[in-house]
Amino acid sequence: MGSGEAAYVEGNPDTKGSRRSTLPSKGQVGILVSRSNSRRTRGCGRFRAAALVLLCSTTSAWAFRLIGSSSGWVRWDAAPRFIEGEERSLSGGLRFSIETGTYAGLRDQFMWVPAPGPTVEDFEAAILRAFEHWTVVDPESGLPAAFYFVADLTTPAVDVLNDSPIPNSYFGLNAGAEIDLFADTPHAGEGFAASVRFFIDPREDDLTLTSGAMNYPGFAISGADIRINPAYVWSLRGFEVLLTHEIGHALGLADLEALTSSGSVSSFLDDDYDPSSSETARETLGNSFAREIDPVDPDRSELQSFASRLDVDPGLSSPGVALLMESEGYLDLLGVEPLLQNDEFAGRQFLYPVEVPEPDVDVMIVVGIVILLLWNGALRSTGGIDHSVSTTRE
Repeated sequence: MGSGEAAYVEGNPDTKGSRRSTLPSKGQVGILVSRSNSRRTRGCGRFRAAALVLLCSTTSAWAFRLIGSSSGWVRWDAAPRFIEGEERSLSGGLRFSIETGTYAGLRDQFMWVPAPGPTVEDFEAAILRAFEHWTVVDPESGLPAAFYFVADLTTPAVDVLNDSPIPNSYFGLNAGAEIDLFADTPHAGEGFAASVRFFIDPREDDLTLTSGAMNYPGFAISGADIRINPAYVWSLRGFEVLLTHEIGHALGLADLEALTSSGSVSSFLDDDYDPSSSETARETLGNSFAREIDPVDPDRSELQSFASRLDVDPGLSSPGVALLMESEGYLDLLGVEPLLQNDEFAGRQFLYPVEVPEPDVDVMIVVGIVILLLWNGALRSTGGIDHSVSTTRE
């Protein structure tokens, strides 16, 4: 793959897979190291990336990694952004298209269990749910998503490399919609279940965050192509969970097992991760910390950073830990709702922050009155405060 491209690939559930990616950092292109995963042998396999880093696995998570480097992470720009004359940003919604332009045409390229497969209506609903999973309100923090998706099937999905302004790279415009979905052999090969490839705008450090902060460091994503392997046999729920994971990559989240030494992903970020034992790992990977993200300057958020391997026990392999942005563990989430867990919500808040709402003044006044009334009632029930002054006569 060319430098500057990012592709994550989900591997064969019956074989070991590797992941490799390269990611541009300030003025240059970095190389991501390759790695093998063998924690689970079932599920949708492994995810491998090259170029900009997209994640592709299906489980639910409680901590997160980012694509990019410490000098700037990769995310979609919140302000209108034109790349080679085409608008590419969160403004107006992230548009997605699919190969063939019809849900029936895409569905018919896959093999299904049970046969003959889902109805067109059910297949369409599963794809729409995969995108909607990323836009639900965080049930723990109450924070909403700062973006939304728009189906744009009239725009033909394009899965070819464009002429880039930078040779041998995937900088510049990615033709098609902002996110395109294909039934095709993953970028890393036929032994993988899925992959994601990014394009980015070569301009840097001029991002607008969804919280309103301007000129924020990093690179703007200009497009993402998702490939799902048509040689695999899919259940509808399995397809939905896998696609939800891939969309997480397309938003800028990396696989949790990604090696920091690659230079293209962040350390493992969490508020209180404790790998002392399986129990502490499970407990500290399960708490909500989205409200601890600084919405104006996410990079200044007080989070712990871990660079060691996490796909061990204690760690991601601990019993009871089920993660969406983990590159394996596909079966863990088939019966789970919502698919996004506390770590995905925290990662979403980091990349696309919304201002944490201040307490409503009227509500505070009402609460204060209620407290005073309760306090007054308690005093009366106990006879109140004795204000009398006793005197004695000589």
